[in-house]
Amino acid sequence: MRAYPFKRGYKPTEERLEEMIVKHFGEFRKEGDYYVVSFGAVEELKMKLDGKKLMAETKTNPKAPSDLAMETIKRYNRFLQELTGYSAKERQKLMKKEVEKS
Repeated sequence: MRAYPFKRGYKPTEERLEEMIVKHFGEFRKEGDYYVVSFGAVEELKMKLDGKKLMAETKTNPKAPSDLAMETIKRYNRFLQELTGYSAKERQKLMKKEVEKS
């Protein structure tokens, strides 16, 4: 499971998470604390809020066509950027810092 922090000014609320899920993926279902979504090459995306972080786990279809996989990645990155405030490049830098600390 991967943790995505929220940039200052971006509120980690369930209402906002639900709004972004519907905007980017259409629909979702709830399993306990988790929001579960299927879209494009992603068979299952499980997400939950944990304090000021979004916890997310994905299961992808390795047999998905490459154009579908690319569109899926773009859509997921747009969702994360609008939700957390961090671009893909910024998230990569944050993850590198976390690894270097360990």
